[in-house]
Amino acid sequence: MEFEMGTSYVEYKGCGFWSRDDFLGDWINAILPELMSMTAKEPWLGSLADHWRTQAEIDGGCMSLELDEFLDDERKRDLIISFSQRTLKHCSDRSRRTGQLFIDLLSGQLKTNASSPIDYL
Repeated sequence: MEFEMGTSYVEYKGCGFWSRDDFLGDWINAILPELMSMTAKEPWLGSLADHWRTQAEIDGGCMSLELDEFLDDERKRDLIISFSQRTLKHCSDRSRRTGQLFIDLLSGQLKTNASSPIDYL
């Protein structure tokens, strides 16, 4: 029996990328410890971590990281980029490409949208 893996679109400020849910879930689970390490200093990270933890359990193409909602200023975005860069050094091979796309998206280097050709997976 073969199962199809869902894909979800990760969007920030009108740009984004598609990722297989398993890869995105692995990326989220890899970055969560970084988020949790700072929740005392940055309480909004607790809400973000709770939301992402829930999203990591979803399969079927409907994961939503709500980046525009949570990263509503440059300081928050830069903090998540910093966490992501640290996480990229120790994440699994299968989530590394998703992590790099995530960093590129947040830093404004990725300009693809939902209808762009998927040649980055």
